[in-house]
Amino acid sequence: MGFLFSSFFWGAVIILFGLSIILNAVFNIKIPVFSIIIALIFIYIGLKILFGSFGIKASKNTVVFSSSDLKSANKNEEYNIIFGRGSIDLSEVELDDEHLNYEVNVIFGKGDVLIDPNKPVIVKVSSVFSSAHLPDGNVAAIGNNSYVSPGYVKGKKYISVNTDVVFGELNIIEIKKVSKEKEF
Repeated sequence: MGFLFSSFFWGAVIILFGLSIILNAVFNIKIPVFSIIIALIFIYIGLKILFGSFGIKASKNTVVFSSSDLKSANKNEEYNIIFGRGSIDLSEVELDDEHLNYEVNVIFGKGDVLIDPNKPVIVKVSSVFSSAHLPDGNVAAIGNNSYVSPGYVKGKKYISVNTDVVFGELNIIEIKKVSKEKEF
């Protein structure tokens, strides 16, 4: 994630420099770009030192300004990826006697949700100026979409994954689990 933030930082510096040239040429407004860039570099370095490579993990299920692989251990959890990158593995979730509900929020980040296609899963995607890729090839950019796994049987218990993606990217990826039993 350090690379992503670094890219964002340097992109912002270049945009600021370009805007100052335009403002100077069109409106004759002079901005001390060099001083601002030096100040931003010191702020950037300070934040990297303060947060240790600029990684913040707000809670066990929330990733902010970093990258993390999360595995579901509990029922009915919420996962958040904000200005970061994360992978959420729901492929090993076991259904007991009830429906399971998970919520995944990706805001200005990139997330992957791993599911087992042999398990009954319904994924509902709500996206705003984003890219949500579903296993059946559908892509949601603005609006709502849904995906039902091949293992879903109507009227039986299932795993529900509700996702919200805002200015980010989400990939729902099917991971087929290999049986641990050996065949002789």
